[in-house]
Amino acid sequence: MKLLPPALPSEFERPGDFAVLAAEAARQGERLERLLAEGVTITGADLSGLSLEGVRLRSCRLLDCDLSRWDLTDVSFQDCDLSGSTFAGGVWCRCAVEDCRLTGTDLHRCGFQHTVFQDCKCAYANFSAQRAKLCRWKGCDLSHAVMANCQWRQAAFTQCNLTGVSFFQTPLNGLDMTSCRLEGLILSEQGAELQGVIVDRWQAGELARRMGIVIRE
Repeated sequence: MKLLPPALPSEFERPGDFAVLAAEAARQGERLERLLAEGVTITGADLSGLSLEGVRLRSCRLLDCDLSRWDLTDVSFQDCDLSGSTFAGGVWCRCAVEDCRLTGTDLHRCGFQHTVFQDCKCAYANFSAQRAKLCRWKGCDLSHAVMANCQWRQAAFTQCNLTGVSFFQTPLNGLDMTSCRLEGLILSEQGAELQGVIVDRWQAGELARRMGIVIRE
């Protein structure tokens, strides 16, 4: 699976006050482009409906903010803390989220295309009802995250902690989970979500016990 990385500009503009600029752009329905936001802290702000293109956010803290319906194209988040914020209903295209904290972050009903989450802390995050095409989670802690009722086309999980994740009514057919931790998954009663999932024999034993199957050696 080949993902397209963000097409970022060779040179960025550095806004004097990104928080003020973003708030004004959200109010006016304007798109922010070719910006580098670094070391910015925003707490509890309403920046819903913001549109970003060709933007890099590095070492920023966007905490408990309303970032719903963000329209992101060619955006990179590096070493950011997005804990407790909501991105619900957003659309992300060619985005990279690397070494970020998304503890309890709400990303439900988001659409992801050519998007990667790498080495992120996403425990208790809400990814439910998402639509993803060409999306990868790599080296992420997704423990106790919610990934229910999702529609995925060419998604991948590599070396992720999926302990306690809810995959309720999310088909896992064709997904290779052999490098991930899968203890305590939350599934429907019959476990139909597991049909066609790729696991190793140790994981298969754990999933069988989850379904009440007794394996005799």
